[in-house]
Amino acid sequence: EDDSWDLMLNLFAKRGALSGVDYIFTFGPLGFLYNKTYFPDTYTLKLLLQGLLCALTTAVMVLQGRRLFTKWPFTIAWIFCLVALYGFFGDVFFLAIPVLLVNQYFLLDDAKTSYKCKASGITILLVALLALTALVKFTFFVAATWVIAFIALDELLKKKPPILLFLFGIVFLAGWMLCGQPLTNLPTYISTSLAVAAGHSEAMSWSEANWQIPILATIAATGLLLISFTGLAHKRMGKTFPVALLAESGLFF
Repeated sequence: EDDSWDLMLNLFAKRGALSGVDYIFTFGPLGFLYNKTYFPDTYTLKLLLQGLLCALTTAVMVLQGRRLFTKWPFTIAWIFCLVALYGFFGDVFFLAIPVLLVNQYFLLDDAKTSYKCKASGITILLVALLALTALVKFTFFVAATWVIAFIALDELLKKKPPILLFLFGIVFLAGWMLCGQPLTNLPTYISTSLAVAAGHSEAMSWSEANWQIPILATIAATGLLLISFTGLAHKRMGKTFPVALLAESGLFF
């Protein structure tokens, strides 16, 4: 069943099928990037984009780990939690990007630079990647908008224009149209994806033995990430850390 959808997502991309109109599912126009299925017409592009995504997120992850923690054991444990997430579900590979963005924006960007309304180059890169992953699957779109909304709120509270929100919107809408999707089709995609996601969640069975261990391991890894982030955010941000914590909590969606 899933294999047939993996193949069809590649076929939809080849034909320029309209999300939410020509096919009703929770995958967007870049949904073919979600899987590793071989399909001649999309294989080269898929390989390039997946490789670029993996290389960039891995580089940022290592750089962040070295700056967030003073001791290597903590850095290794933190990286292991993210890598552990990679291994269980295709979804959480893409969800590494909002995690890295929250870390970069709230914990690592230089305060003086931030108050001059100039985000770091890594933050700009991660926002652009966040917008692209929002085109892959509806759940990534929800996670991305959740994170970018709280970043925008933080910018407004600091009396800065929400530049990163504008950047996210521009990249997302440009990507949507470059994929051959008309802007008028976006509300339809969102409404149909909400309906499908709700039904899919109700149909999932906890009794399936092969799901229980991966789900529990993912929850544990996510919990450790959130606990470590809470400690770091409180230490670096003081009383203003709840906004960052809310942004990070989008992980649990």
